[in-house]
Amino acid sequence: MKRVIVTGASGFIGRYTLPQLVQAGFEVHAVSRHPDPEPCEGVFWHHINLMDEQSVATLCSSIEASHLLHLAWYTEHGEFWHADENLDWVACSLHLLKYFVHHGGQRVVMAGSCAEYDWHGVGLCSEEQTPCNPATLYGVSKHALHQVAAAYCSNHQVELVWGRVFFLYGPGETGSRFVPAVINGLLQQEIVPCSSGQQVRDFMHVADVAEAFVALLASEVCGAVNVASGESCRLREIGEEMMRQIRGRGVVEFGALLDRQGDPAVLTADATRLCDELGWRPTYSLEQGLAETIAWWKQRQEKYDAN
Repeated sequence: MKRVIVTGASGFIGRYTLPQLVQAGFEVHAVSRHPDPEPCEGVFWHHINLMDEQSVATLCSSIEASHLLHLAWYTEHGEFWHADENLDWVACSLHLLKYFVHHGGQRVVMAGSCAEYDWHGVGLCSEEQTPCNPATLYGVSKHALHQVAAAYCSNHQVELVWGRVFFLYGPGETGSRFVPAVINGLLQQEIVPCSSGQQVRDFMHVADVAEAFVALLASEVCGAVNVASGESCRLREIGEEMMRQIRGRGVVEFGALLDRQGDPAVLTADATRLCDELGWRPTYSLEQGLAETIAWWKQRQEKYDAN
């Protein structure tokens, strides 16, 4: 039987992968730093600290998993780009990989990032053609982990997939990020200050991102793969769609904030490997995904107001 260890299992992407992995026939062992994660039928939970090497060694020894889906990382909004914690996560990720392989692991899928690419003068990011020249400690750390993990897996005849995540949204996202911040402001009938909104990005619903990772885990595809829709739009268009759906007195004030220094005007993904080689396509349209996300935040606000 296929047996998988999932790290970051209670995180934004991880929680969406669990029922999909069960449905795909995996025996799922979910790792979380939280002592009481949300239950999921068919999932075995393990509450350990991935920074504790001995705990990781014991986990891998006891489970003897055939597959590893490594999603955990330091993701504190606004902090993770240059945080020292990135170095800790490189180290603990390599320990996890080593013990997984030592106990019979055969296939690994790890979450990388579009921040690994060179963002200067590059619009469409291709796994094979776009150079990796990250500008942040986060991007450097992810890229360094990929290089070391690829060499190690090659030496041990273990399959490695490196899924470079672009931009995602959906229910459960940290409230300070772009999509939920705009939604909550509009639901509260506020004026929401934003940058120019002219930045072009590739956004994908988190459930689709999770499904893509599960499909990669269950496939024979290897190497770096962009986890993105292959379709892009301006942030302004996303903001306008949220205003159209909420239809309140709130408004997004584009240009009220300066564009973030160093942000590229266009940052989109070549999704050929994901869509053609894997044969996978996202389910959600932007309109559908935003509608579901708005409904989720609206329900949370109503529960809060009721209390």
